[in-house]
Amino acid sequence: MFFRRKPKIDEQVIQKLVQKLETTYMEKDIDKLTEMFHPDHRHISFLNHFVLMMNFQIYDISSEILYFDILLMSETEATFTYTRKHMYTCVNEEDENGTNPNNISSYYVQLKVEDKKIWIMKYNRYSELFLDIAGNILPGEKAVVPKDAMYYENMKRFIDVIQLNHFKPATYLTYSDSEFIGFYPEQELYAYRTSAKLTFDYFQEMAADSIADHTQEFIHGNDVEYSNVLVQEQHYSIIEMKFEVNSELQHELILSMLASDGFFMIRYLQSQNTPIEGDLREHILDMMKTATSKIDISS
Repeated sequence: MFFRRKPKIDEQVIQKLVQKLETTYMEKDIDKLTEMFHPDHRHISFLNHFVLMMNFQIYDISSEILYFDILLMSETEATFTYTRKHMYTCVNEEDENGTNPNNISSYYVQLKVEDKKIWIMKYNRYSELFLDIAGNILPGEKAVVPKDAMYYENMKRFIDVIQLNHFKPATYLTYSDSEFIGFYPEQELYAYRTSAKLTFDYFQEMAADSIADHTQEFIHGNDVEYSNVLVQEQHYSIIEMKFEVNSELQHELILSMLASDGFFMIRYLQSQNTPIEGDLREHILDMMKTATSKIDISS
């Protein structure tokens, strides 16, 4: 009688699983792809049967792994990230029109050994970069802003003012009444945990009754070691905060603005026990103060 041994997770096993996942995707085998995911975790957008069928009917896909990083690992569980580049070529050449969904996507993945099998328990995309037909990342914010974005133009006037050398956009999130764009050090573009980030949040409405109330609620709503309100005006404020995450110092500058077209938060964060030093701190504060001149308070 044959007894299957309980598998053990190690780096080689993880890399083989990622290769199998990508190969199965390129082979367009929806059933085998689905079987890699735990039965309780198959209701995810990546496994949307209709979207997969449409893509697989229209395109042939090639895959290249660009980045791989293990965050936590034991023999029975693992958490890791990986980045892959997908290039799409129309099955029928006459259908080529330059709109192929070529992209570089980064995923946060959790594995677990259960019932003598290694299952994918979590598969979350945290970054998507859009590519041109030649496989090059689109310039500027075009690399991340999706077609269904509604509020990017509201944020753009502030993004144009607050720019950091060697920071590139890597994340854009859309919600019913808010949107988010994140910029990260170019050399850490695929990383899940970065040494610094510059983010822009748009909200249709501000939860607090005033910017002053928002400022105080924001400070008191976070477990901080240090906080200081650097600027407090009727329509905007600038806060400086220091706090710890996983025993590491985080240092953040936060600009909050209330305008006629919405509420905005612009945040620069440095982590990994690296404080925002003098010249950089002053440069960011100067840009934040300049950005406040772009507030439109006319109704």
